Amino acid sequence: MMYATVQDMSDRFGEPEMIQLTDPEIVSVQVAKAQRAIDDAQAFADAFVGRAYRLPLPGCSKPTPLPGDAGAVTYVPPPQLTRIVCDVARYYLYTALAPEHEVYLRYKAAERELQAIADGKAVLACPWGGVPGLLVAGNAPGDAEVFYQFSPRQCTDDSLRGFA
Repeated sequence: MMYATVQDMSDRFGEPEMIQLTDPEIVSVQVAKAQRAIDDAQAFADAFVGRAYRLPLPGCSKPTPLPGDAGAVTYVPPPQLTRIVCDVARYYLYTALAPEHEVYLRYKAAERELQAIADGKAVLACPWGGVPGLLVAGNAPGDAEVFYQFSPRQCTDDSLRGFA
């Protein structure tokens, strides 16, 4: 499942900015360049999300009533992943940014949010109800069983005999 599309980026940031970022001749959005940034951003997001959720995510079931089928649904990515991937892809399309630039700040915020998801401190949400995917372990982030094993004691009275 793709978390974001070139159209999502154009809707969020405006077509003029997307043209400026993808086309040196400033004529039209170069879909291939924008899609490459989206693919890279999705791989970046999956590296974090995959620590908490099984990949690929099936997505959120969004009601989309059709004539004759009032209960029809489509599966869409969790909205926060769409936003995060768009912010990261936009950052990837820029060549140089100051640390106080809005695009850089949004990228860092996306990175922090992904880290919180990976650490189990935040969850992916489906605004229409349900869950976006299966957790790697446990019923909720942070509920996984922790297995540990201790080795036998290495320092004993006998092994330390003779040391002053």
